[in-house]
Amino acid sequence: MSNKVKVNLGKESYDILFSSDFALSIKNHAEKVKSDCLIITQKNIANLFQEQFKVLHNIDNVFFIYLEDGEKAKSIDSIMKICNYMSEKNFDRSSKIFAVGGGVVGDISGFAASIFMRGIDYYQYPTTLLAMIDSSVGGKTGINLDKGKNLVGRIYQPKEVLIDTIFLSTLPGRQFNAALAEAIKYGFIYDRDLFFLINNNIENILQNRSIELIKKIITNCCEIKSDIVSEDVNENELRMILNFGHTIGHALEAYQNYKELLHGEAIFYGMKCAISISHKKGSLNESEYNTSMEVLNRFNLPLIKIQDKEKLIALIKNDKKFREKEINFILLDEIGKAYISSDIKMNDIEESLSCI
Repeated sequence: MSNKVKVNLGKESYDILFSSDFALSIKNHAEKVKSDCLIITQKNIANLFQEQFKVLHNIDNVFFIYLEDGEKAKSIDSIMKICNYMSEKNFDRSSKIFAVGGGVVGDISGFAASIFMRGIDYYQYPTTLLAMIDSSVGGKTGINLDKGKNLVGRIYQPKEVLIDTIFLSTLPGRQFNAALAEAIKYGFIYDRDLFFLINNNIENILQNRSIELIKKIITNCCEIKSDIVSEDVNENELRMILNFGHTIGHALEAYQNYKELLHGEAIFYGMKCAISISHKKGSLNESEYNTSMEVLNRFNLPLIKIQDKEKLIALIKNDKKFREKEINFILLDEIGKAYISSDIKMNDIEESLSCI
């Protein structure tokens, strides 16, 4: 199994590496420059890996900013805090940002790196399974607004992504379970074999956390996303299929004020709705529909009630994938093959909400 995946983007190409020592990687990168560098992370991560963070605190040109937990940290206030800190400390164009955390940390770090002095280098060290297989790769950064998730941001590629599976040893079961939504998503939209690899090994993945199996899944997901991103950097057509389940999923997160559902849990529900629409529209046959739903139903999800459907519909309409008042919705032809449909009406979406 390869320890490196290449993301081919011309001058912006970078590697996704597997390593067992993230602290050493940061130390090596920081020591290559005379400028000050910044680690953006969270207190709970530093507390769980005190030995590694002790090494990092001993690097002369490395400073720290600790973000709050949760999606609420993805705000313009967090970005300004980071940029003001770097300005006050006289960071320069050669300074580097190291994002040590999950998707929230990665999104904020990448966005701050993209705008400080019109762009400085940043490196991703994902600490959650979700970030390892999805958000750390591809360069999408963003913050949330009151009206929706990731409505402000840009695409800005990291210089490198390093995956250290030591972080998975402390990942809570609920987060681990939720992260597999994105892995299954890759199976649904692109790789039928990956879908059935997960389907046939769910117990071994969730209960035993087989590192070999998990690393294979991470590698497959990174290879798929690398292929898609390399062909469509700016999310014009092909890359849009990565949003399978996300139109409704993001709206559910916002509806719950980013408190009740983890991102992956919301995407599980969003995929159920998308699969239901795919079946209704006739593209996904009965057998594939049943197989898809059976797999998703094997994951424990929090029960949610939609008491204000109009509010949820309004949040769905605010999604970035509405273009010229028409929604581009990702559907399935079959397991492993997705397509973009602009033939979806709001009543189709409303009917699909019965899957929640």
